[in-house]
Amino acid sequence: MSMVASKMDAVSVNRVWEEHVKKEAKTLKLNDQFCITDPRKMDILPEKPNRTVPTQNPDASTIAAATQTLHTLAAAKDVDKPPVDRYALPVTGNMEYGFFHRVQCQNTNPMFDHKHNVCDVTEYAQEYVKSNGGVGPYTTKLNH
Repeated sequence: MSMVASKMDAVSVNRVWEEHVKKEAKTLKLNDQFCITDPRKMDILPEKPNRTVPTQNPDASTIAAATQTLHTLAAAKDVDKPPVDRYALPVTGNMEYGFFHRVQCQNTNPMFDHKHNVCDVTEYAQEYVKSNGGVGPYTTKLNH
């Protein structure tokens, strides 16, 4: 027995809706016991960023101790060190590759060690450039 709202008057439609709401209210039960199963997983709203708690000004010894602690914890003093010396263990995944490997510096092979030695030809060329006012023999002279 299907009831169509277009064939019923407004009073009958409201009466049907009232019965429907009463039947639904009987089945619903309001939970009055509130409990958080795991408080660590609860979303917490942060405090406002401009909220301040008034405190007293610290004395000079407290400031010095805090500055010393900050200096020991700061990484700015270790900028020039390699990551192996800065960290005890690799921090990122990329640092894991070769982190514990140290390259041993070996003496260079004298066969490939070509130093710039001065000979009589290079001394002559240097003196020639000095005598011409810093102009070499292969410099093109522009006519202005």
